[in-house]
Amino acid sequence: MKARDIAEILEKLAPANLAYEGEEMGFVVGKEDKEVKVVGVTERPTVKVLREAVNKKVNMLIVHEPLFQAKKSFLVDQSLLEYPPNKEREKIIGKGGFCVYRFHSNWDDAEGGNNVVLARLLRLKITGRLPYGRIGEISKTTLKQFCQMVKQSLRCKSVLVVGKDDITVVRVAVVAGSGNSLTEIMELAKRKGADVLVSGDIKDSSARFAEELGLAIIDAGDYFTENPGARHLTELLQKELPKVKVLFLDPGQPWKVI
Repeated sequence: MKARDIAEILEKLAPANLAYEGEEMGFVVGKEDKEVKVVGVTERPTVKVLREAVNKKVNMLIVHEPLFQAKKSFLVDQSLLEYPPNKEREKIIGKGGFCVYRFHSNWDDAEGGNNVVLARLLRLKITGRLPYGRIGEISKTTLKQFCQMVKQSLRCKSVLVVGKDDITVVRVAVVAGSGNSLTEIMELAKRKGADVLVSGDIKDSSARFAEELGLAIIDAGDYFTENPGARHLTELLQKELPKVKVLFLDPGQPWKVI
């Protein structure tokens, strides 16, 4: 099977018009006519994941997050920086010879994509959309009790929380990934009646914004909110591609809680 044939299946699962304007999409390394016997799927193409792809003889790697770390700096002269992880990635990809296909915000927003998977894991009855997110309802509970359910459902040991333990939670917004870094998402979730937003990558400033807005926040991190969608994509592709081996390549949690 050619890589372009697999790309066509991906584009049926999550049409390109769901992606936000100007986003990097599709083949970022390699060519569409690559012969594929082994596909790898990952939420984040770390150096560890790329090495695993080489070892497992992957021909096509499907990634959610960018392949290379962004080369931008406001504080340090670019000439002083070399971005060693990017050089290591280039070396590994050259050794592996696989093509890389990026599947990002269109998969976030697709029916059956990242946010629908996250909402279902948290037992939400989906009632609407947020930009690259979903909103829905659960049985009446408290923020403290809901936090415990989030940890169990996403298999994470800890979450960061904004809000009082005893507030009532019925309406929940979810944004897989970095929604907690975006105050505009927080305000829209509040306007749509959400009691709490579940996402990742909260900052001090956005946490204080949510507190002043009166919106509770549960931050389970980018990894735990997006990785379930990558696992689900692996399962979908294996059903669609019975003659191709489809592997889930887990980047793992980037830190530990002490």
